Amino acid sequence: MTEQESPAQRRQDLAGRLWLTYYNRVLLEKKLITEREYGRMALKINAWKAPTL
Repeated sequence: MTEQESPAQRRQDLAGRLWLTYYNRVLLEKKLITEREYGRMALKINAWKAPTL
């Protein structure tokens, strides 16, 4: 059975994904990661869910 997410949990997930996406882009722009690494990390970020408190 799947449990519905609360609005607070959805906001936390979105905020977490936004920060991870931002840092991933910064790493790419500073050439600290390759485009392939960037793409692979983007896929992981999109699947990520914030831990529940």
